[in-house]
Amino acid sequence: MKKILLLFSICLISMLGYAQTNEDGKESVYIDYFSRPGSINNILAEALRNKIIEGIQEMNRVVLIDVDSNEALKTEARRRQEASAMGDVVARSEAMTTLGAKYLIQGNITSMQGIKKTDSKGKPYYKGSVSYTLKIVDPSNGTLKGTQAFSHEGLTGSIGDTPEEAIIKTLDYAKISMDDFVNENFKIQGTIVQVESTKKDKAQTVYVDLGTKRGIQKGQKFTVYIEMDIAGELSLKEIGRLNVKEVLSGARSLCSVSKGGEEIMRATKEERKLIIISRKIPFCHYNQFQLSTFLLAKRK
Repeated sequence: MKKILLLFSICLISMLGYAQTNEDGKESVYIDYFSRPGSINNILAEALRNKIIEGIQEMNRVVLIDVDSNEALKTEARRRQEASAMGDVVARSEAMTTLGAKYLIQGNITSMQGIKKTDSKGKPYYKGSVSYTLKIVDPSNGTLKGTQAFSHEGLTGSIGDTPEEAIIKTLDYAKISMDDFVNENFKIQGTIVQVESTKKDKAQTVYVDLGTKRGIQKGQKFTVYIEMDIAGELSLKEIGRLNVKEVLSGARSLCSVSKGGEEIMRATKEERKLIIISRKIPFCHYNQFQLSTFLLAKRK
């Protein structure tokens, strides 16, 4: 028994360097197994979890640690599930902190359905409907960092000849939804380092100090702020918005100014620090690849 505990401890220690915030400043996030009602098929539930993992990984914003990536993690997850069942919340939190993850993603699947429909010719088909909630928890103290509910149905529900096919196709929307989830809950902060082009005293394009190392991709959107002293306390005031035009290197991107060109130019001349923080990408601004994925998922 002692040998087993020693081996498990060695596995945990070897993982800590990887599990902490890495040299690129990415936060470590542990993704747990998802809870679900007994009526939901385990294979479909795992398929949803895998799509969510794929979506978060493609953002390249965090270091994602999957419970299935290591036998020690699997063992610990099972132990935590047993501890949780006994109400041992302290043991659960301590275990997550030991594993070195800064945040824990917990998922709860509420429904996965293939709803029977009939087309204009009387032919039956099924419409996918998937609902779930993701929570982000700080395992060191159990505080909730964020929570977001998702429902893929109607416009974002795909069709199939069987309930299972409709559900599986609908899961493509879950993957794409992770763009919004990551941008909302794992924001990136950087600065404008130089104005690249101007027109009539308005900044048109600027360089920022974020690139591939932080998971920046073409089309990423930022809000621009300056620091303001209000009643003796520093606050951020929004003065503009940026869209990433081209990712140039690990720590550099070229952005177009979509709003506030004059204010950005004025702040630059005053040598004020221009802080940028990532923001969500509206559905209508998804790139061509993402839109193609949506269209393909809608087909039979």
